[in-house]
Amino acid sequence: MLKLLIFKEFEVKETQNKSVTYSDYFRLMDMIKTDVGKEEVYPKRLHYLFLALTFSVKFASNQIPENFVRMNSTVLITNSELIKQRIRIVYPGEVKSNDDYSIYSLMGLVCLGHQEQDIVTYMDGEKVKQLRIEKIISH
Repeated sequence: MLKLLIFKEFEVKETQNKSVTYSDYFRLMDMIKTDVGKEEVYPKRLHYLFLALTFSVKFASNQIPENFVRMNSTVLITNSELIKQRIRIVYPGEVKSNDDYSIYSLMGLVCLGHQEQDIVTYMDGEKVKQLRIEKIISH
C-alpha cells in the first residue's frame, strides 16, 4: 500500500490511501483551486488536502463502502485522552454547530477518507495525537 510522507506542518508522518467519492473529489479540488492564495486559508492545509485527494482511492457515490468517512459524515471518534466526540465533516462555509468541522480544519483533514475502527496518528503543533474512528453515525 502506498504511503505518503507529509509536511511538518501537520506532521501526519505517513498517510495511507484515503477513500473518497468522485463527487467529493471534484468539488474539493475545485475549492482548492479557488482558495489558493486566500489569506484566511492556510496554504499547507490546502497542499495536504490536495495530496490526500490525489492519492486517494475514488469511488462512485453509490459504490463507496458505508464505513468510510466522507464529506457530511457524522462520526463518533475517541481521542488520545479517551474522550468521545461526535463530529461532522463539512465544506468551508457550512459550519453550523460545534460538532461541525471544516475539511480545512486539522480534524476534518485527519478524518476524511478513513474507515470505522481506523486509528489515525497525527501531530497537532508539537504533540503527537491519535484518534480512533469509532462509528459512522450518518452520511
